Amino acid sequence: MIERSKDGVRYFAFESLAAHAGVDAIVTTRHGGESTGPFAAMNLGGRTGDDKEVVRRNRARAASIVGAAPAWLTFGRQVHGARVAVVGNVQRGDVFDDTDALVTNAALVPLVILTADCAAVFLFDPVRRVIAIAHAGWRGAVARVAACTVETMRDAFASNPADLLAGIGPSIGPCCYEVGSEVIEAVAAAFPDHADELLVEPDMASAGSFRASVNEARKHFDLWHANEVVLREAGVRDDAVEVSRMCTSCRTDLFYSHRAEKGNTGRFGGIVMLHEPVIDSRRP
Repeated sequence: MIERSKDGVRYFAFESLAAHAGVDAIVTTRHGGESTGPFAAMNLGGRTGDDKEVVRRNRARAASIVGAAPAWLTFGRQVHGARVAVVGNVQRGDVFDDTDALVTNAALVPLVILTADCAAVFLFDPVRRVIAIAHAGWRGAVARVAACTVETMRDAFASNPADLLAGIGPSIGPCCYEVGSEVIEAVAAAFPDHADELLVEPDMASAGSFRASVNEARKHFDLWHANEVVLREAGVRDDAVEVSRMCTSCRTDLFYSHRAEKGNTGRFGGIVMLHEPVIDSRRP
């Protein structure tokens, strides 16, 4: 990913998606907002206990990164499920209940996922000009929310999965994602051919000096790779998936982490938006 800053707001963009004109796909950090205390400083989460007016101003700053008005930001009320909503122009700015993924082919409709350890999965179809974003923690990966999103893009807008570009944003990494029997059993059942790849021994060197304290005797879940597997099974090419490989639990200097900060924290955002296509006035 590419680190950038705009008006004091620090964020990341996917290199593969940034190469395409007419689409923004960015991940905010905790830098550049007005929140204080455990929410410092760019908290976008409205249900975290932070001051709602401050969150509103933070969201306005986030919207400005992609050139959107704050009222345009479109959210799902996330429940760690696999429901996908198709968003049209008239739904711009809505909040979709019980929804963990959003899809649109409408320009100037910024789709937003909030997270603090789960992954935001970005999708872009440069052929049909369709975008999507999914909230994919362990429950979402097991439910294959990213695949459901690809299927919705195909069914609603005739996207070919082989044309899609994908990005998997910062989330808790396998270095820190210690899991118990509930996750182990769910992952083994959902990914019987990949369980050994996804439930791994902690790599003590993988996250460098930022690594959080972990129990070396427990299994760790590789959420990044799980979402890669889901995307591959949905027909997205391996070479079309960009993975951030930034662990939120290790990098609380950059991101909020529900686990590392024991639930008393904010939310950063994944935002994707199409811009109006440029019309060449020289063409007949």
